[in-house]
Amino acid sequence: MAFDPKGNLWFTSDISGSSINKAPYTAFQNNGLFLVPSSGERAGEVIQIASAPTDAELTGPFFSADGKTLFLSVQHPGELSTSMSELTSHWPEGGAAIPKPSVVVIQGPLLDTISAV
Repeated sequence: MAFDPKGNLWFTSDISGSSINKAPYTAFQNNGLFLVPSSGERAGEVIQIASAPTDAELTGPFFSADGKTLFLSVQHPGELSTSMSELTSHWPEGGAAIPKPSVVVIQGPLLDTISAV
């Protein structure tokens, strides 16, 4: 969890690979990044901002000091792959690439708009 400079709460979900897409978590599909605005028309509402790659979770949301950049880690994409020939994810390169943990950076006008919600 993290708070942005405007006091909005950001958090990530961590539904285990063995439970994701199974009851009672079916509606959530992949893990994600969520925002709970602290003020305004949508204050207190949980808003999904991003979805994690298949068989992964987003972790460690962290804002830069100016609040204009959000860092997230993508942890263990494709963890439920049964073999190298049957990968469930190819994050972040796509194609037939082997999945790799990564750090994602979100910045720019979209982040400014979301933080103002």
